[in-house]
Amino acid sequence: MAEPKKVNPAVTFLVNNGEKLALGIAVLLLVVFAFLWFGMSAEDPTIPLEKIATNLDKEAKTSHQDKTAPNTENWQAKAVNPWSTLVTSARAGDNWGGFLVTSAVGKGVKKDVIKKIPVLVPPVSNLVTEVAIDSNTVSWTYRDFTTQEVQKMARDKEKKSDAAKVTSFTLEREVNGSGKWEVLGDAIDAKTLTYVDSKIEPKQKYNYRITAFSNDKTYLERGGKIDPETGATANPSGLVNMVTGTPVQTLGIWKITFTNPTKQADAPKGMVYVKIEKFERGVGKVEKAHIHYDGDSLGTWEESAGAEPTSKHRVASKTGKSIEVDFNTGATLISVNPVKIVVDVKRCKPIFDKSTGNKTGCDQIIEKRNFDTAQIIYKDDEGTHKIYVPSPSSLDQLCEEHGGRKMTVARPDMGTDKTPDDPNKPDPKEAARLKKEADAEKLYDDAEKAMEKNKALALTYFQKLLKEYLDTDFVGKNKKAIIEERIAALSKKAK
Repeated sequence: MAEPKKVNPAVTFLVNNGEKLALGIAVLLLVVFAFLWFGMSAEDPTIPLEKIATNLDKEAKTSHQDKTAPNTENWQAKAVNPWSTLVTSARAGDNWGGFLVTSAVGKGVKKDVIKKIPVLVPPVSNLVTEVAIDSNTVSWTYRDFTTQEVQKMARDKEKKSDAAKVTSFTLEREVNGSGKWEVLGDAIDAKTLTYVDSKIEPKQKYNYRITAFSNDKTYLERGGKIDPETGATANPSGLVNMVTGTPVQTLGIWKITFTNPTKQADAPKGMVYVKIEKFERGVGKVEKAHIHYDGDSLGTWEESAGAEPTSKHRVASKTGKSIEVDFNTGATLISVNPVKIVVDVKRCKPIFDKSTGNKTGCDQIIEKRNFDTAQIIYKDDEGTHKIYVPSPSSLDQLCEEHGGRKMTVARPDMGTDKTPDDPNKPDPKEAARLKKEADAEKLYDDAEKAMEKNKALALTYFQKLLKEYLDTDFVGKNKKAIIEERIAALSKKAK
């Protein structure tokens, strides 16, 4: 068996003390170098150190082209949007350093938007203007949502909405198509559906428009147009809607109304009760009524038996003061003739919802009817006029929404087949009153005629007028004083 090789002691020494030996040699060399440097120099040893320090400082402050980075652009000023702008203008010489381009890629987080529920207000509709001799009466239609309608709006899943009400109206007027609208009534209460405009002039064209507003808080916040994403929008003005009516022309200073036309089979002339309304400047409307016969000048008659016919008659003004007014209309009654005509009668047939019983609409029906009336022909400065009294239009039974008067209609399930009364049918009481007026006037004329031939009969007629016809306008308002004078005079002569 071979013997193990012996380790060289020198190697062992170097391995264990190599570092120390190298360090000692380095220190020794440094000492020798210092001795040679300082020992061989005749000058002050500190002077070279100062020069070295000065040279090093100067060298540090000197720019070396080969050690300087190339010039670059101001990237901060150029990159307006560092997250989305791609830098492509760098020159090849600028590409000495690295740079980073950031690009945002991806989809944003979807945020659920809860749509606002719109608020609805019923619109105003059906603006109608009725012309009188001294005023225009403007009316419109409005009604709140019913409880059933509100509940249905709240249950509707696709078009769910809340309800509010109109709180005020604004009424405006335009004169002769000028395009200028003047406010007649601002902030009119929502319960008011009629306005009387008395500041008018004869033979002028007037038009009216009504605007509905609501100051309900919910309507101001959610009563605007519907946005497809956010739902209801605000409506800070509170405007609901606006309706413009049809222009109308006011009457002249005269309005003539004919009632109770008659003509006996054996009578040479027809007769009719005529009411004459006049627009008297400074006074307003005044009126006078009298029986006229074929050929009479409308507004002219005898104030007393044997007196000359006159157009000037005394009337009571609005203040109660008696004034004399000229009723010379310039018109002449030509004829009054009973006739029978065939007319088209319009009526609305209501449609009801079978499930709720509520009215949902109506069908307009036209029917042919025979109609007994009287044709009245009269002439004025505008020409010859032919009218029918009573008017065939009085037979129309249109609902309120189609221009008719308000009707009360029984539901079809109420167990009755009776048709509703015609709302335009003449009132029997009014017809009786007008007939009594005509009878009083005729009796007065007979009494005046009997004054010359039979004073006892005349006295009887005058007494009958005070006893049976004192409640008529003809006697109570116009002829009472004259009749009392006649009775006093005839009674005195009888004694």
